[in-house]
Amino acid sequence: MYLALGASLALACFLPLNACFSLFARFLFHLGMKTTPRAQTGATFLFLLKIFPACISALCILFLVIPSYLILEPGATTERISWVLLSLVALSALLFTCALLRGLASWRRSRLILRDWLRRSHPVSLPGVNIPAYKLKESFPVIAVIGALHPRLFVSEQVFDALNAEEFTAAIQHEIGHLAARDNLKRWFAGMCPTVLFFLPGAENLSRTWHAASEESADCYAVQQGRVPPLNLASALIKVSRMMPDCNPVAVPTGAYFLEHDDLPDVARRVHALLDAADSSSPIAGPQSAARRRQLLFCGLLASSIFVLIASYPTLLLGVHEVLERFLRLVS
Repeated sequence: MYLALGASLALACFLPLNACFSLFARFLFHLGMKTTPRAQTGATFLFLLKIFPACISALCILFLVIPSYLILEPGATTERISWVLLSLVALSALLFTCALLRGLASWRRSRLILRDWLRRSHPVSLPGVNIPAYKLKESFPVIAVIGALHPRLFVSEQVFDALNAEEFTAAIQHEIGHLAARDNLKRWFAGMCPTVLFFLPGAENLSRTWHAASEESADCYAVQQGRVPPLNLASALIKVSRMMPDCNPVAVPTGAYFLEHDDLPDVARRVHALLDAADSSSPIAGPQSAARRRQLLFCGLLASSIFVLIASYPTLLLGVHEVLERFLRLVS
C-alpha cells in the first residue's frame, strides 16, 4: 500500500501541476505577443513554451513529489487510496495514454504514406543536400523534409519543372533550415507532451504561431546561412503557392514543408518580409534581439529556479510533503 499510495499521489499531482504551468505558459505567450511582433517572437521560445507545462510538471514530480514522499512518509502509513484519488490517477493515466497513442498514430500514419511516396519516387542528387533526396510523382507541390531521426527530402516533379535554378536553390535552403533546427523532431516531441488544458479556447493559437515562426526562421536561415537572395526565395514562395490545391491534400506525411495549405494566409507576410530584406539589404526580420532577450530571460528564470531548488532542497521537501498531506486529506 505504501508504494501504491506514493505512485497514486505522483500521478494525481500531474494534473494540477500541468494546469498551473499551462496557465503560466499561456500568460508568457500572450505577454510576448503583445510586446513583440510575431515574426520576431522566435520559434525556439515558442517551442519552449509548448513543452514547458509537461516537462516542468514531470520534473517537479521526479525531484520533489516522489523524494518528499519516500523520505518523509513513514512506511507504516495508514492512509488509503480513496475513490477521488483513484479517479485523478485514472485521468492522469488517460492523459498520458492519449498523448502516447497520438504520437504512435502519427508515426504509423506517416510511415504508411512515406512508404507509398518511396514507391512513387526515385533518388536524385542535389547540391548541398547531405540527406537522401527523391523526385516524387505527386499532384501536391511537395518540397519537404520528412522524418525526425532519419530525414529524407522529397520534391515533386512539378516543382522541379516550375522553379528556375535560383528559386529551387532558395527553396532547398529553406528546407535545410528546418533540418538544422530539427523542427521535425521538435514537432514530434511537442505532440507527445500531454496537456491538461487542451480544451480551452485559443489553445491551438500557440501551436499555430510556433509553426508560423518556424517557417519564418527557416526563411531567415535560407537568406543568412544559405546566402540566397531574398527575391529568389520570395519568387519560389509565390510560384509554389499558386500550385497549391484548393483543398487540403488527402494524405501527406508529417514533416517540414516549404509550403502547406494552412500556410497560405501567411505567404503574403513572408513575401513582404523577404522584399523588405531585399530593399534594405539588411537581415530578414526573425528571432533576433527581442526574441533572444526573451529566450535568455526564460532560461535565466529556469536557471534561477533550479538554483533556488538546490539551495533550499531539504526545506522544500518538507513543504512539498505538507502539501501532499493536505492534498491527500482533501481527496479522501
